[in-house]
Amino acid sequence: MVEEDRIESEEREEKNPDRVLLKESGNKEYYAIIKNWQAGIMKVNLMLIIIMFLIEIIFMFILDATGEISVPVSSYIPRYVLRPTLVNVVVYVVMYLAYKSNDVRNSFRAMIPLVLLTVVLSNMLVVHYVFPAVYMVLIVPLFISTIYGSMKISRTLFYILIPVYCVSIIQIVLTPYYILPDAFWYNVVIGFIGIPLSYLLVQNIVAYENEKEQLVYEQYETNQELQREALYDGLTGVLNHTGLFKVLEKKIEEFTPEKSLFLAVLDIDHFKLVNDDFGHEAGNIVLEKLGSMMNNYANEKVQVARYGGEEFCVVFSAMKDYEALRILKDMHKEFPSYKYPGIDRKVTFSAGIAAYAEGLSANSFVEKADQALYLAKNSGRNRIESV
Repeated sequence: MVEEDRIESEEREEKNPDRVLLKESGNKEYYAIIKNWQAGIMKVNLMLIIIMFLIEIIFMFILDATGEISVPVSSYIPRYVLRPTLVNVVVYVVMYLAYKSNDVRNSFRAMIPLVLLTVVLSNMLVVHYVFPAVYMVLIVPLFISTIYGSMKISRTLFYILIPVYCVSIIQIVLTPYYILPDAFWYNVVIGFIGIPLSYLLVQNIVAYENEKEQLVYEQYETNQELQREALYDGLTGVLNHTGLFKVLEKKIEEFTPEKSLFLAVLDIDHFKLVNDDFGHEAGNIVLEKLGSMMNNYANEKVQVARYGGEEFCVVFSAMKDYEALRILKDMHKEFPSYKYPGIDRKVTFSAGIAAYAEGLSANSFVEKADQALYLAKNSGRNRIESV
């Protein structure tokens, strides 16, 4: 069952963009989080290098003061302080330059902090081979890789860990001044067993996280669809009555004298005659066409909605009065140009537009725009009036 879950997780990875590659898929917010996290691991690596250097210096003084130092200070410094620090610093500089390069793919950049950590920890293993615990330190990057939720990254890192571990052991064995402890080979075997077992555990963690993420995403999609159904008109695709008032209340809350706010109310002229003469299906086609046309004008500054029946609204924000009026006039000019199957007459609309006055509620604002609409209808229809 566990193996089936792992295979399913890998299949999902093949079908979907890797979470590390979300920059290409458009999710810049998630990519920014991952990028900050990677930068954090790079800083941790640098801090680890500095701390290891300081600890070696401190240990040298302590061991020298207590007479427990195994080699002269003149030999201790190059062996246990300078050599490992130099290796760490050189590797860090190379990795850092690669990490900052614009030519590096995101999938490779994701590996850099983990590979760097692997090298630093393997250096710790070589220097402090007498401590049994250090034989398991290489599993740390493996578990950190689970943050990506990528089987591919964790698997690649595992393939790197095994040869790095082998090279570390060979280096310990071949170093002439190293005295191997009695439990050395026992510790080596524990490490060889621990790394693959950790990888199996990491696979299950990644499979679980991917499954959970997929479930959360599906629930999010469902909630988004329900929210859309609650706020948008099913026939025309524009905001419905509820959505309109949500937008208006938000815009009113953000209103300042420097931030203009306008509301236009549109009413299809003689729409009842369209329904009576050509049927409600024809009337729905007209409504759909008006909604579709209005949606073409919609953006952050222009929100469109169906107020009810044949009445529609347009909310204009952060623009001058002449800009809002120009857009409304463009709509008014474009709409009559459409032809509808079975309808042998031109269909127009009347509109009224009003500027928001501080202190008005959303309802009062709509009523003010309605007054302008009534003025347009009473003045012969197929026109725009303002108050």
